[in-house]
Amino acid sequence: MGVEADIKSFIKKRNRLMIIVLWLSYALTMAVFIFDPVYSSKWPPVGFSLLIGLMFVRKLLKNEYWMMYIISFTMFFYLFVLNVEFPYLVNYIYILLGIIITSLYQHYGVTIFSGVLAIFSLTYFFYTSFEEIFTTVEPVDIAYIIALSIIMMMFFLFHIKFTKSLWVKARLGEKQAKEKLASTENYLDAFFTQTSEAIVVYDSNGKIINVNESFSSLYGWEYEELVGHHINEFIPPQWEATSELEMIHKSREGKPLSVAIAISYIKDTNGKVVAYLMMIWDISERKRTEAQLRQSEKLKVVGELAAGIAHEIRNPITVLSGFTQLMENSHHKEMMQAELKRMDGIVEELLILAKPRAAELAPISIKELIEEVILLFESICMTHKINVNWNNNHTPLIYGDYNRLKQVLINVFKNAIEAIEYKGCIEITLSTIKDQVYIHIENDGPPIPSEMLCEIGSPFYTTKETGTGLGLMISSSIMKEHEGSLSIKNREECGVVVTLTLPRHNGERM
Repeated sequence: MGVEADIKSFIKKRNRLMIIVLWLSYALTMAVFIFDPVYSSKWPPVGFSLLIGLMFVRKLLKNEYWMMYIISFTMFFYLFVLNVEFPYLVNYIYILLGIIITSLYQHYGVTIFSGVLAIFSLTYFFYTSFEEIFTTVEPVDIAYIIALSIIMMMFFLFHIKFTKSLWVKARLGEKQAKEKLASTENYLDAFFTQTSEAIVVYDSNGKIINVNESFSSLYGWEYEELVGHHINEFIPPQWEATSELEMIHKSREGKPLSVAIAISYIKDTNGKVVAYLMMIWDISERKRTEAQLRQSEKLKVVGELAAGIAHEIRNPITVLSGFTQLMENSHHKEMMQAELKRMDGIVEELLILAKPRAAELAPISIKELIEEVILLFESICMTHKINVNWNNNHTPLIYGDYNRLKQVLINVFKNAIEAIEYKGCIEITLSTIKDQVYIHIENDGPPIPSEMLCEIGSPFYTTKETGTGLGLMISSSIMKEHEGSLSIKNREECGVVVTLTLPRHNGERM
């Protein structure tokens, strides 16, 4: 729509210019007529009337395209009548001037139209007025030739000016386009190289064309290792869609990455898809925050629920326990007392969860704490033929609540024994890296299924028939209170490793 409007505006300006050119040509011709008595005095008004008529028609006619053809036809009509009345060589040559003048329109249609009219006129007068045209050259004709030369010179001067202005505009436009392109390329290059989002570009066959530094940093692959290879060698297949997806990828070291991806098409000038641009956001931190929020909500609900349950069932348990003391000794009495004791243990855990007691903080030798817990389970390990490997002279200090950290170690150690059941090994290692103390408790029992591993530590979630699903949750809560963490993962060969991380005591209170 914009281009068509520009063309109409151009033709409108050319129509105005053509009328001005015709007026100038008429004025120049009239100046020659003054010195040539051959032409009758009635001829000048004919040209004047045609020009006035053109201006009148232009005011009435709104279509500039039609006006362009009317102006061209009027000019050739004037030249045709002029040659009929005065079949001279100069007037014959003037017919060619019509083609030159109409070329001002820069329009194929009107140029062809003028050419047809000129060829018709030249051919007609060549056969009908040959003798008059080519045998009547007089000295006065030099004036007409000079007038024709002046008109042509004016035309070509205008054409040169017009062409030069177009050339200057084209050069300026080209320069501006190059500067804009360079600016855009610099911006895109800066965005591609400096953005924190990982970007990979690959063709329709999946072959990687380019990656940015953020992609290499996120996945751990070097640029040279990526370009030229199929994208599915490094990240799992994606849907060819522009919607954002959240997925789990793996880094070069096998580390899971929570990512959001969006894929865009890169098309050529014909609209054909030639490549894809994939943007990848690392949302691991966001996922961890969301998980922590969900866990906090669960703990809040569980805490409120635990407080109510504990108070409601503790009193009946106390009464039942008292009555069992009055019963005669029997196998059933022992079973009842064992179950009541287990129920009381569950209530105790619920109370700890609902109303944790105030921490009693002090410097603690983690080595002594571990050895005390090992001693507690010594008889159980002997009964189940479980070896405990613990040889460590490393004695870092931590700052915390001795009894609560002891409870964490008891929960983890107890879970390790229950995982092995019979015949196995528990290995405990202690290390310090910078300001962090790491306690690794490994067992060679069966691994935890991957779909269950992410749920471990959730309220009331357990893999054991007699478990409550509260032990590890309470342990994780205690570790967080000590600015530490508890993590669980399967070992490569078999078994499970639990890692407790705590800040090392540096002589200052936490």
